Amino acid sequence: MEYWIGIDIGTTNTKAVAFDDSGVVKSQHNQGYEMIHPEPDFSEMDARVIWEAVENCLQKVIKELDAPVRTITFCAAMHSLMAVDAEGNPLTNLIIWADNRATEEADSLVHSETGKQIYEACGTPLHPMIPLCKLMWWQKHEPNLIQTAFKFVGIKEYIWYKLTGEWVIDYSLASATAMFDIHKLVWNELALKTAGITADKLSKPVSTYYSVSEINHGVLDLYESSIEKVKDTQWVIGASDGCLANLGTGAVTPGRVAITIGTSGAVRVSSKKPILDNQKRTFCYLLDEETYIIGGGTNSGGVVFQWLRDEFFPGQSEDELTEKASKIPVGSLDLVFLPYLLGERAPIWNVHAKGSFYGLTLQHTSAHFIRAVLEGICLHTYSIVRILEEREDVHEIYASGGFAKSERWVQMLADVCGKTVCLPESVEAGAWGAALMGMKAAGFIQDHQEKLKGLKVDRSFKPNPENAAQYQQIFERFMKLYEATKSL
Repeated sequence: MEYWIGIDIGTTNTKAVAFDDSGVVKSQHNQGYEMIHPEPDFSEMDARVIWEAVENCLQKVIKELDAPVRTITFCAAMHSLMAVDAEGNPLTNLIIWADNRATEEADSLVHSETGKQIYEACGTPLHPMIPLCKLMWWQKHEPNLIQTAFKFVGIKEYIWYKLTGEWVIDYSLASATAMFDIHKLVWNELALKTAGITADKLSKPVSTYYSVSEINHGVLDLYESSIEKVKDTQWVIGASDGCLANLGTGAVTPGRVAITIGTSGAVRVSSKKPILDNQKRTFCYLLDEETYIIGGGTNSGGVVFQWLRDEFFPGQSEDELTEKASKIPVGSLDLVFLPYLLGERAPIWNVHAKGSFYGLTLQHTSAHFIRAVLEGICLHTYSIVRILEEREDVHEIYASGGFAKSERWVQMLADVCGKTVCLPESVEAGAWGAALMGMKAAGFIQDHQEKLKGLKVDRSFKPNPENAAQYQQIFERFMKLYEATKSL
């Protein structure tokens, strides 16, 4: 017996999950942390706090295991960036995907020839979230930082350095920076020039299967308490959370789309070749050298529902709110909600977008508002599905993320999209995807399909035909509402 651990470093928490060979969870632990908002449009985190969470989660999970750990593989959120000195000490907080300070820089690139060339080479839509635009912002507002910083790195690079002393970045996370050529697998010179840095200011790109057999002794308490379990462990760098969610849910076959709705959300399909959108609505990231993940990320995820609960229904659980919403008919009595409380990424890529309720009457109750918010999140998610369907038929949806714990919400997504939504037996898609990557890196499997063929679906939610037909009409109103109000 041996175990495979996936470490999922997310926006609101880090989780460590230990699986057996068949994907059954044997031990897991998570630790949360808070965002920092020092100014409007700023969203940051303390990388040292995240490192402590990684340490604690690993220690607690491994102590609970009764056999050795074969691999430990990392999964991390995309688009984070911070400056470090030559000793690896943070010079700034970690700027995360939700940060919008670089709006002006992104706007300057979106319709330019330079922006077009960067998108065609790097596959990342131009938006304030991307490290390229964050570097442009620093170049303008803190030019001394550009000169004095040893490197600019994301959260996984920082964690990997703490463990190994190496500055490397996997191809998957590199492909989300808008500075990495997804065709040549090298840093893109035009993007670097636009950012105002040279390649030596970034980490060395490596395969997502890159691994080491030893880490810095004393970094983790594991070598004192669990040395027998980790002395032969292979540490694998892994990939990004979005790409690994596709792998972990089995959405790496034609006709299957992965939808994740956690704090934020994403809709993704896989491809054996890079696919770029002529309207630059979708991204093209790397899972590994042979697999591309196409889709779009959205800010309009669980954070919007959490806002509704915290601000207007304090003390009530999400289950209580979804139960109230379930008693309201489809369409919320013509109340339409645009969920753009944080601006929006795919497919509109508009940091200036705002949320709104439209169609209010005296007949609307608080329950109508709850349902309208849930419907708005699902309708926007469906707008990304529609774009992916322009290239190939989508037969089924494999879902993951916090929303998957709510049967009512999952059923609503099935109705809105008009497709069956499947929940894999393990909703820890990112961690399981990381574990699968570890298995391949260790030579335990030759191809991911060896394990994905046995992927078990816990539950399936088929769309209600009548509801689905209504939602098709509601979706058209939803899209028209955005177009009618965006100029305001």
